This record gives sequence, C-alpha cells and structure tokens, in this order.
Amino acid sequence: MLGAIAGDIIGSVYEFTGQKRFDFEMLPKGSRFTDDTVMTVAVAHWLSHYKSL
Repeated sequence: MLGAIAGDIIGSVYEFTGQKRFDFEMLPKGSRFTDDTVMTVAVAHWLSHYKSL
C-alpha cells in the first residue's frame, strides 16, 4: 500500500503528459496525492474494518 501511495505522489505531476523516460525527478515541485491515493486508503480501511460483516 505504501508503494501505491508513493507511486501516486511521485507520478502526480507526470500524469497525462505521456512521460516515458526513466530519468525523472522523484519529487518535483507540485507533487501531491490524488484521488487514487484516497480510494486506495478507503478500500484498505473497508477491508480491514467491514469485510467480515
């Protein structure tokens, strides 16, 4: 889960740019979490609290 969140934050500034290179800055100015992080945390919360209901 931490990898998914870190990847989302790192890739947030490159989203929709078509970036295909591997030599990019890891945390450039403007990096932020996105709705993907929010949904990942929400699903993990549901799985850990309500799945057995």
